Amino acid sequence: MDIDISADGRMLLQRPQQQWAGHHPGLLQTSRFAGQTLTAALDNGDGFRLLYLGFQSGAFATIDEAKQAAPAFARAVLARLAALIED
Repeated sequence: MDIDISADGRMLLQRPQQQWAGHHPGLLQTSRFAGQTLTAALDNGDGFRLLYLGFQSGAFATIDEAKQAAPAFARAVLARLAALIED
């Protein structure tokens, strides 16, 4: 099967990946992983959670801990989505 990147996909993948930004760095930051937005955000004062493609992580004590866990979280989400596809 041939797979090609569409114009929209190319634009998403050409944006900087895994570089965090946000207007309120201590409360909420976003980054791109595999072209999709991953958010690290304060969750009702319980800690910081990662949000990606409709999934969320458990709580982290700090936003820096959440950001450090983000690559593994993104890979786990993508693997879980792949496992949902049946032949």
